[in-house]
Amino acid sequence: MPAESYGAISLLPALFAIVLTLVSRQVLLSLFTGIWIGATILVGWNPIGGMAHSLQLVINSLITPFNSKLLLFTFLSGAMLGMIFLSGGMKALAERIIARIKTRRQAEVGTSILGMLIFVDSYASTMITGSVMRPITDQFDISREKLAYLLDSTTSPVVSIAVVSTWVGFEVGLIRDQFSSLGIDQSAFVVFLQSIPYRFYSLLAIALVFILVGMGWNFGPMKRAEKRAKEEGKVLGDDADPLIETREEDIVTPDHVDSRWWYFAAPIVALVAVTGFGLLYSGGWPSTAPVEALKDAATADAILWGVFSACALLLAILVGHARIELEAVSDSMFEGFKMVMFPVAVLTLAWTIGGVSETLGVGPFVVSIAEGIITAPLLPAIVFVAAAIVSFSIGTSWGTMGIMFPVAVPLAFQLGAPLPGAIGAILTGSLFGDHCSPISDTTVLSSMFAGADHVDHVNTQIPYAVLCGAVATLLFLATGYGFSGPILLLPVGVLALFVTAYYLSERRDADVPNVFGSSSD
Repeated sequence: MPAESYGAISLLPALFAIVLTLVSRQVLLSLFTGIWIGATILVGWNPIGGMAHSLQLVINSLITPFNSKLLLFTFLSGAMLGMIFLSGGMKALAERIIARIKTRRQAEVGTSILGMLIFVDSYASTMITGSVMRPITDQFDISREKLAYLLDSTTSPVVSIAVVSTWVGFEVGLIRDQFSSLGIDQSAFVVFLQSIPYRFYSLLAIALVFILVGMGWNFGPMKRAEKRAKEEGKVLGDDADPLIETREEDIVTPDHVDSRWWYFAAPIVALVAVTGFGLLYSGGWPSTAPVEALKDAATADAILWGVFSACALLLAILVGHARIELEAVSDSMFEGFKMVMFPVAVLTLAWTIGGVSETLGVGPFVVSIAEGIITAPLLPAIVFVAAAIVSFSIGTSWGTMGIMFPVAVPLAFQLGAPLPGAIGAILTGSLFGDHCSPISDTTVLSSMFAGADHVDHVNTQIPYAVLCGAVATLLFLATGYGFSGPILLLPVGVLALFVTAYYLSERRDADVPNVFGSSSD
């Protein structure tokens, strides 16, 4: 049966899994139930056949090359964390940083800036920033929910608009493909740059981080989480189930080791450097220009080479400089593997249900509805909302971009709408849905490296994401109807965020109920 024929039913598996996850807090069971519902639909509404097909779909998700490489990246990240804990390097670096950080606000600002500085890759940025700043934010009684939000809001939004990152090649490639098929004689990279001011959600998400951190404001479930952490010293709620257990005390540094801060810094530098070089090299550099090389870069390979190099260097440091026995190093790596087992399971099921939703035709269904009401002035706002719904349902920014580009760009061209605005709406809308969906890999990784309860992270982040998304929609409407250009509208959007955040943060806790229930209460 063709994907287009499933209609509104295509939304059922993802929506069921998302709501069940938020209500029951049983992530794995909820995700698999959603997969089973989707598989049952695909095999003709046979629940027994659906169960068998569900298992096959999970296997198919595991053997997808990109997914399998990302899972290996996650396992190696766990091994790396285990060895870092054994070396004591993270603790040594944290002690040096804490000596310079005097307040909670400085710790939050430091987390945000570090997340933005590592703009090469969102996965690497989340891992590095979370690993470095978690013990520091714990020291200042900053909730794990707040840390996960800072990671999620200063990694992907920045990487998605960075001129040099693992995203730029994919995005420019999509633009170029559409221009080629439509006969548009423009530089894809130039239009990519022109679309950046239209990335309203991405830019507003970053702005909101610094508004909240700078002013010390919180609202919604996050307000209660931060109150709990500040007043009770509990960075996690009483009923929280962290996505990854990252306690350094589980891996003891040998007494004879004089821990150095560079035991942690050196492998991190290696990870970033090798990842950056891998992106260029896998794309054909130096015989190909850097921009062209990034377009054809093998992203999964590059981050895998980076984390493997970091592990190799760390192993050499532990054995060669710290003089730690190989048995102890091996044990720490195994402990690291155990730390990431649950996130790996979540990632696998999240990918699977996203694939089920794609097979059922979520993208074509949402687009078909949007096409019926699109006019040139409405196009940017409608494309943004459609991309947001699709990405929330399938949990992937890149998958959503692949669905939306072949429809939205030709439509914008036919209607005479500005292409940078339409492209910006696709790219930032894809990020919005992915940013707050519990089945998104970036959301899972943010929970993982913050050591946060995944449901609590989603629950506390959604109000912030929705606020930015609502303001972004209004800005797209304003640009569509020619009220002003994006550069002039952005300050208006930031002001709207500031005023709304102030109003919401001043409301009493009782006025902002936690709809889904949270261990933050």
